[in-house]
Amino acid sequence: MTSGREVQRARSDRRVNKTRRALKEALTDLILEQGYDRVTVGDILARADVGRSTFYAHFLDKDDLLMAILADLDVPAPDASDWQQDDPAFGWTLELFRHFGSGKRLFKAVAGGQTGALARRDVVRRLEVLAEAELSRLKAARKLDAFRVQTVVRFLVGTFIGFMDWWMREENDHLPPEAVDHAFRSLVLPGVANVLELDIELPRSL
Repeated sequence: MTSGREVQRARSDRRVNKTRRALKEALTDLILEQGYDRVTVGDILARADVGRSTFYAHFLDKDDLLMAILADLDVPAPDASDWQQDDPAFGWTLELFRHFGSGKRLFKAVAGGQTGALARRDVVRRLEVLAEAELSRLKAARKLDAFRVQTVVRFLVGTFIGFMDWWMREENDHLPPEAVDHAFRSLVLPGVANVLELDIELPRSL
């Protein structure tokens, strides 16, 4: 049986989440409209219809709110410990494209300027970890020296980021993540398989 205290806590949590969501959406809208540097805390309060004391109960300042938005864009980390030897090579890329596709508006908001550079560096670092873990699972490191393995990692991550930039353009906004992932895998995996001398199942051509 649910106690009154538990009900009250649940309501409080919902209010907190609603307030934080409103503030994040307000800052995202304002960044898209006028750029991050021109946005003030007052602008955010007016757009979110939130009081100043409420804002500072959740965030230290505008930068802290931005960091919370960037955290929402965090790269999901497929659990490498669950990967099986017969899993498709780089089969987790679709999960990433779906994740990024669900947050396109946020990505566009933070794409430019210093905020974009910070977000991109973090995404690149996390993608490199995933790519290295996948190459380890495929036992590529046993066949090649560290330099060649790292070259492949840079190629994979750089191409993935390039596809993301292309997908974020307005004219490509209608494309579903499944189509983008298929294009990525069709173009990238044959070259990776050749360089690493791996016998992996390749997707059908475009």
